[in-house]
Amino acid sequence: MKIHCNPSVAALAALTLAALPAAAATRNVDEHRPADPAGQVEVQSVAGRVEVVGWDKPEVAVTGTVGDDVEAVEVTGSGTRTSVRVRTHNSHGILIGWHSGADANLVVHVPAASAVTVNLVSADLSVRGVGGNEELQTVSGDVTAAAQREVRIHTVSGDVHLTAGTDSRMIDLSTVSGDVSVNGGGGELSVNTVSGDGLISVGTLTRAHLKTVSGDFGLTADLAGDGRLEAESVSGDFNIHFTGALPSAAYDLQSFSGDLSTCGGRKGAREGFGPGSRLSFQEGAGSARVRIDTKSGDVTLCSKK
Repeated sequence: MKIHCNPSVAALAALTLAALPAAAATRNVDEHRPADPAGQVEVQSVAGRVEVVGWDKPEVAVTGTVGDDVEAVEVTGSGTRTSVRVRTHNSHGILIGWHSGADANLVVHVPAASAVTVNLVSADLSVRGVGGNEELQTVSGDVTAAAQREVRIHTVSGDVHLTAGTDSRMIDLSTVSGDVSVNGGGGELSVNTVSGDGLISVGTLTRAHLKTVSGDFGLTADLAGDGRLEAESVSGDFNIHFTGALPSAAYDLQSFSGDLSTCGGRKGAREGFGPGSRLSFQEGAGSARVRIDTKSGDVTLCSKK
């Protein structure tokens, strides 16, 4: 029996097979360069994954694999600065890396006391064992970092997971749709999301600013005697737990249609004839300030004592 194949179906199948990307070849990378033990290391890459690891050698070492659309992994240096750059075959050295040919899966070892700056396009990033300041940015990848000093992390759609040491006194994080988790650190804190949730557990804060459109935030912290805590959202909720007694501070909580309350029994009261409510009170004689403003989100303040 003969089996007849519809020419249009055969043509469609041929076009479909032709459109499928060929398996991208990969090659190994193994680059080394002497570096200042306490210098600055910059990393730029596209798709894939980058892992930055601090070690006890005065050199930068880059190992891993890259796809066939990657022209080279360049490791250059000048003075105290070392640069790691993934170059692709287009003229600008930057490729929208949505296909495997542009992938770079790299481990970058840096001197442990280095400060690091990382800029990625659509790659995941992890950083550990680095003792200097960190400035980390990726467009659509997740960021997992351990920080000992100042840290700034910015991503568009990736999640941010930060573990901060006791000497990390400045934390600045922002994401559009990714979630944020922070454990450790203190001092100055800034977290900004659009729809991402935040789960934050830190030490004593001197200045803190939390801002979201629709994300829910949970914060566990203490507040310095003259500290400032400000939080604002459109529809996101804030659930704040102070690790000690309720800080000696002036409190001002406002919401257009959300509920305001403390674990001590205080509740927000309607203002005039409008739908908005407000909860303002003074705890002790301290000069700290806590101000929280939402449109439709709920706010809860609690303390562990």
